Amino acid sequence: MSTPTIPVLIDQDGGIDDALALILLARAPQVNLVGIGAVHGNVDTYAAARNGIRALELADDHTTPVALGAPEPLAQPLHLSHPEDLLAAIGGTPERKPADDSAVEQLLRASHDHNGTLHVLALGPLTNLALAITADPALPHRVKKLVIMGGAYREKGNISEHAEANLWHDPEAADTVLSAPFADRTLVPLDVTRHATVTRMWLRRLARDTDRLWGRMAGWVLESTPETTLPTWPLHDPLAAAILLNPTIATYDHHPVAVTLLDEHRGQIRPTTDIDRPATAIAVTADTSTLLDDLLRALTSRIRQP
Repeated sequence: MSTPTIPVLIDQDGGIDDALALILLARAPQVNLVGIGAVHGNVDTYAAARNGIRALELADDHTTPVALGAPEPLAQPLHLSHPEDLLAAIGGTPERKPADDSAVEQLLRASHDHNGTLHVLALGPLTNLALAITADPALPHRVKKLVIMGGAYREKGNISEHAEANLWHDPEAADTVLSAPFADRTLVPLDVTRHATVTRMWLRRLARDTDRLWGRMAGWVLESTPETTLPTWPLHDPLAAAILLNPTIATYDHHPVAVTLLDEHRGQIRPTTDIDRPATAIAVTADTSTLLDDLLRALTSRIRQP
């Protein structure tokens, strides 16, 4: 008897670590990818959709739909972290085009098709999720688990002193999602993702696979980095994907949280005593060795492992 798969929908913003997370889940035997949403953040929304398709094709997934989402934040000007779009430069032109439905329509449909079993992984700004909640406030009750890569809990941010990029790109959307009544919501902040870094030994193992794009990239990183220097390559989004697959690799604090919307602290997450907000599980430690093993297997395997 086959083991039931987990229906997973990913919302992403087209970065290299987003692509690695997509490949990890596309190659995971326990996962049924039901859709990929694209949102502004690293690159513009259309580029994020094309990069999502590229990542799926690298994982030999040529069917999972990739839908265009929000092109800009809810209440502030658009800002792109990596408009140069390195993944497009190295990945080539994808074979497919984005789906006809929007990312919001795709998410709402998936929540009905997989009512009570859908897992959602949010790897970029939370604009699409906030718009979906506004369109259908019952959405959180149909989602079994929501995992968000975002926030700086006890550490400094990476786009400002107080804020992490995904939440800073659309704080209003982030606050909407973090106040919504999801029964099981996990936040994977910089506090843990900054420690999920590759090692030279890991890169050497990946670089053996010279037939694959990722193997050639690993070889380039090794050649361009002094032997005594460890590459700075945090696996932010892949760690969130690994935690979605296996929550036991992390430990958590549990608090209702809010997002600051004003002044220089804009985009900062903070615990709140607001009794109307459900608690969020905030990852504070994580076993990154499991992630590195699983990601290497996903990147180098020729077929999806049974």
